[in-house]
Amino acid sequence: MLYFSASLFRRLLAVAALLLTAATAEAKIWRIDNNGGSPGDFITAQAAHDAATVVVNDTLYFNGSGTSYGDLTMTKRLYVFGPGYHLSQNPETQAVTNTAYIHELRVMPSAAGSAITGMQLARVRLFASNTLFKRNYVGSDQHAVVIGDQGAFVGTYTPSNVIFTQNYVTCGGGNRALWVFSGCSNVIVTNNLLYSSNPGWYGVYADASLIFSNNVVYGILRTPSTNITNTYLYGGSLEGAGNSYNNNICNGTQFPAINGNVQNQPIANVCVASGSDDGYFQLKPNTVSPAYTNPAIGTGVGGVDMGMFGGTDPYVLSGMPAIPAIWFFSAPSSGSGAGGLQIQLKAKSHN
Repeated sequence: MLYFSASLFRRLLAVAALLLTAATAEAKIWRIDNNGGSPGDFITAQAAHDAATVVVNDTLYFNGSGTSYGDLTMTKRLYVFGPGYHLSQNPETQAVTNTAYIHELRVMPSAAGSAITGMQLARVRLFASNTLFKRNYVGSDQHAVVIGDQGAFVGTYTPSNVIFTQNYVTCGGGNRALWVFSGCSNVIVTNNLLYSSNPGWYGVYADASLIFSNNVVYGILRTPSTNITNTYLYGGSLEGAGNSYNNNICNGTQFPAINGNVQNQPIANVCVASGSDDGYFQLKPNTVSPAYTNPAIGTGVGGVDMGMFGGTDPYVLSGMPAIPAIWFFSAPSSGSGAGGLQIQLKAKSHN
């Protein structure tokens, strides 16, 4: 007689993840799993990174866990995947709803070209060029995400070509949700929530020009020489010189009432304002009865929707990485020699 166990369940998930994840012949996928009885290759993030067998262009795939994977300082180009976040709040995410948590992530210049997606983190420091930081949750009581440095933290770094997209970022205590240092270039910030817990604190504090579109911001939005488009500022104010504002929406009069900007729209007019933590910011649909037209729908640059769920590459609920995920698993407690162990799996892709 066969018995189904939590350990077997994790092994089945691991096999499915490996089968469904594309990899080049040269690169290898490593599993990081600190769950008890796990068949993972490593149990901490730093040990996985530092292993001599883990080389440039390899992938680190983190299983969800109730225990932190510690801190991670990256000094070589790797691709980091987690299972996503808010997994119990949204439908069809993962069969196991634990996140993969790293306390502090530092991506050093020698790790240029790395990608991080589907993780939950407390602090992020991006010092490397050509970095993709996509579909992650950063919740911090300190400065949440820092791009570049001018001696404020560990040195002087001015990365270029950083893509920061589809992330859910919150911070408190007077800190900054996103801080971009001077000297950085071609930093792309799109389809994110950037939330400071007080509208008088900085949701965005940038001393470098950004490409900034389709974000939702709560707090002060400070940028220099930036064209801000398709963004919803639902609390806070604007700072910075040389900016242009086109096809944005705000809860007061922060954006000028020209160039397609829309003023005086509280969140109840724009977002569904209910459901999961990130689903809360989905746009309220237009209705016929009662008649309602959402001022953020179809009114962005090029006729796209405003906010984090608009544009050509909208925010994805729960930050699900762009690989198939098993969201339903069912198995009996035992099987038979004749019939085997009959299991049911349901998977969904998240491009």
